[in-house]
Amino acid sequence: MKKQLLSIALSIGVIAVSAQSTPTTQISDFENVTLTSNHNTVYNDSTGGGGFTSGNAYFPSQWDPHYDYWSGGWAASSVRDSTNAYPNLYGCAAYTGYNSSNKYAVGTTSGSLMMYMTDSLIGKTVTGMYICNSTYAYKSMKKGDSYEPAFTARNKDWFKLTAKKYFGGVLTNDSVEVYLADFRYSDTTQNYILKTWMWVGFSAIGNVDSLSFSLSSSQNGTYGMNTPAFFCIDNVTLSTYRDTAATTGIKNYFSENSLSVYPNPAVTETEIVYNTSASVPVNLKLIDLLGNELITQKAQSFLGLNKFKIDVSTLPAGVYYVTLNAGSNLLTKKLIKQ
Repeated sequence: MKKQLLSIALSIGVIAVSAQSTPTTQISDFENVTLTSNHNTVYNDSTGGGGFTSGNAYFPSQWDPHYDYWSGGWAASSVRDSTNAYPNLYGCAAYTGYNSSNKYAVGTTSGSLMMYMTDSLIGKTVTGMYICNSTYAYKSMKKGDSYEPAFTARNKDWFKLTAKKYFGGVLTNDSVEVYLADFRYSDTTQNYILKTWMWVGFSAIGNVDSLSFSLSSSQNGTYGMNTPAFFCIDNVTLSTYRDTAATTGIKNYFSENSLSVYPNPAVTETEIVYNTSASVPVNLKLIDLLGNELITQKAQSFLGLNKFKIDVSTLPAGVYYVTLNAGSNLLTKKLIKQ
């Protein structure tokens, strides 16, 4: 999607862009994983391999030989089935991989699910990845099944993926959250179940040895979450960049809930308001639901209250996200354009 040109009026000072050496990137796109066919085949741990590697990331998989089923972890898939629900465990709601590629990965978990950096990428950064619902989860939320009713605005249903990082062998509180479905809007036209690949940035959480993924839902029962615990990823982008500040401790530049956007909903322009604990460069992005970055700016903020306005008059009506990060700190706010 071609980036739209937006004007930005800064009341906090001039935009400052510093020259930096460009880090090299490496993409785990799963096309290297050997499958018997590029259509409707799967690699999991059924052969005892224990998992698979794509690029500089390792994706563990577990197979239960006693009951002969995929019990957890990751599967590399070329399944093209966006129609059928259970037992379609390996299909993606987007039908193919990102950008119509043949392969992608499906993750399933009732607890935490790991992805490990390998070799030279250990302790570096995960720039981001494309994420989508599995066909099984999408159909369950869309139409309901024997375990859960269809998602509704009346019940304010939601389905969320959370990724936390390990660094230096320690699980941290640095995380990225993605709503795979969200029916909490009072304006029901904004409710959605993700059916296309959405880019999600991870660089704000800093250096990473591994990532731990977990799923949660508004619909739960006696034995836990009723929503099928499956999701899909593709084009996991890793970077040789290393955040040196993260090795000595993360500075908290933002106070919790310090970002506000007003007016919201917006018609022609909206004002970004936030507080910082120090004079620090910040990065602003305005992102649509498909992960397209419609605006990317760097600015110098100052201790205390900061404000600037963005022109949204040319944007189509819909839901967008404003993200603001400084160092390893990230703030996100939903923006509705009328």
